[in-house]
Amino acid sequence: MPRPMLRLSLSLLSASAVILSASTAPAAPAAPPNFAPNPSVGWVVVLGGFKRPASGPGPIMADPKYPNVNNNVFRLTGKQPTLPLADLSNPILQPWARDQLAKRNAQVLAGDEILGPPHNCWPRGVPGFLLEGGFQPVFIIQGKLDVVMVAQADNHQLRRVRLNAPHATDAAPSWFGDSIGHYEGDTLVVDTIGLSARAFIDDYQTPHSDKLHVVERYRLIDGGKQLEVQIHVEDEGAFTTPWNAIQRFRRAEPGEHEYVPVLEIDATSGVGVTGPLQEAVCSDATSHFDHTTPIPQSPKPDF
Repeated sequence: MPRPMLRLSLSLLSASAVILSASTAPAAPAAPPNFAPNPSVGWVVVLGGFKRPASGPGPIMADPKYPNVNNNVFRLTGKQPTLPLADLSNPILQPWARDQLAKRNAQVLAGDEILGPPHNCWPRGVPGFLLEGGFQPVFIIQGKLDVVMVAQADNHQLRRVRLNAPHATDAAPSWFGDSIGHYEGDTLVVDTIGLSARAFIDDYQTPHSDKLHVVERYRLIDGGKQLEVQIHVEDEGAFTTPWNAIQRFRRAEPGEHEYVPVLEIDATSGVGVTGPLQEAVCSDATSHFDHTTPIPQSPKPDF
């Protein structure tokens, strides 16, 4: 009589082991994000600049007394465009950086047209590149060895992220620095150093030093209709503390305008039937009538 009971007990133990094994088995790793499920997919920025994090130190925002209306907001609302004025009360700023922003604010309020590098055909740098994409998309091309990001509005705004590689040891500071990346499940992580202090953090012209270190985490949200970038910034030469920000983009492709307004009468709208990636060269554009700094020129031909 004890033998059947023994077999039953062993069967129950075996079944319990299977259930326990199934419940503790590691979940399958998330697939890397596909930022271009077809070649026409680009990403148009959600207007308003960098967004604040849920908590903790965040980016420089507009002075609440002077809300910023950039050209993209003007296209949607018809409101008179304004030059951005920084909120100087943000505690992330070291004194010299706050003084530099205060000087620019005063010049703008005095009527001076203090335009930023992108308005004069110079690159934005990092993380400023994430402010690109107003109506004209940013395209992301993913390869085995690298990821390339290019802004349609100014095709010279191009970033290259080397995958699964160490930082260069001898790279001179440059506009977009030395960017390396890797995938963590459904997120592309980009680590950038070696950034030139000629660029600014944002459109308020927040300065930084050559110690700037930026980490970006790219992931798809809203069923792939939006791209979210978590931004972490460290620079002991310009900021009192590390800080975080968020930027979001909406998916855009010809024929799909649910999330992206298209202004047919505006030559700068880039989500038309002729996509993807229309050619645009800032310094050759006929729509630029005034530049406060010299337009970049090449001293010799490229071919």
